[in-house]
Amino acid sequence: MASCDRGDIGGMSTATGPEGLPSVFVYDGYPGGAGFAERGFRRARTWLGATAEAIEACECPSGCPSCVQSPKCGNGNDPLDKAGAVRVLRLVLAELSEESP
Repeated sequence: MASCDRGDIGGMSTATGPEGLPSVFVYDGYPGGAGFAERGFRRARTWLGATAEAIEACECPSGCPSCVQSPKCGNGNDPLDKAGAVRVLRLVLAELSEESP
């Protein structure tokens, strides 16, 4: 993975992105970038798999700052669904596995 501070990378999710589908955007937190978003894109399966495993391993019942909550969330972490996050990650991972070797 990549070692970075919370401010080095940012993200946004929306129910309807530019193509009319649910979308997640990940970006470098600094003008000109630091390469974290590009590195994440190249290693998406590894990154998303590790994220799913971390969420599943967290002992909280429905989501906490250790697994799905973010102090930078523009929606105040509402709505959040820990189980839903894992389902979405597993679906995306399955799709990525089918698309590329």
